[in-house]
Amino acid sequence: MNITTASLMLIYPIGFLLTLTFYKYFGKKIGFDYDPPHEDCYDDWDSNSSAYLAFSIGWPIIVPLLLIAGFFKLMHRLTEWYLKL
Repeated sequence: MNITTASLMLIYPIGFLLTLTFYKYFGKKIGFDYDPPHEDCYDDWDSNSSAYLAFSIGWPIIVPLLLIAGFFKLMHRLTEWYLKL
């Protein structure tokens, strides 16, 4: 086993646990709420637990996308604040 494989085997579970913990505490605040009650055909997820598990498994893809979306949201808020001055 080379160093790259060993580091991935260590980094992936840590990232999984960190993202799962993040979704547990902040998932509803950032708009990821899949718990019932909701309308029919709301989404493919049965509950927050199934959605958060899938998001945490795919954390190497999801985290950069959330960071990019958060950056643009921050820039939008800063622009609104600046224009109100």
